[in-house]
Amino acid sequence: MKTLFKYLCASFLVCCLIACETDVPETDTVAPTFSLKITGDGFDRTFTQDDTFDNLQLNLRAGISYDFILGGVDQGGVRQVQFQYSPISTPISTTIPSPWTENNNGFSSTIRFNGDRNNAFTAQLLSGTFTATLGSEEIIAETFYIRVEDFGGESGPPFNITEAVLNIVIANHPTAVVTM
Repeated sequence: MKTLFKYLCASFLVCCLIACETDVPETDTVAPTFSLKITGDGFDRTFTQDDTFDNLQLNLRAGISYDFILGGVDQGGVRQVQFQYSPISTPISTTIPSPWTENNNGFSSTIRFNGDRNNAFTAQLLSGTFTATLGSEEIIAETFYIRVEDFGGESGPPFNITEAVLNIVIANHPTAVVTM
């Protein structure tokens, strides 16, 4: 019941945020924001652009499935949201919903939302499930790459960009964030 309630709340939040159309301002100098919430194995943490990613490492327990919610937000409209991951060590088992697209080059996969300046939204959310996978290795070091762009205003480029790289280590250890 608790899981059902969590998904109903997440679905409601998704509908509310995605439905927020906005007008692209003439100029936009404020960078977009993002949040990446990861839960599973007793772990629950939301990463944002305010985290110091150079000093963080996310330890994932091999064989465990994790839920995630990725959100990109900009009051002047979200132009693009990207999430790059390894399809081998952190495969996503959830179907990627339209209008999001996925490109897999064999080594990495990129899930992307492309906004429309004439029909701009203040936020886009993506939720799913991935599994930390080792294969024959004892430990794997990977990353999650997050990038959010806005339209830069009606006058166009340069776009405001917010990006981060979250370092991940998959092994038979507890799920935790390690500060380096």
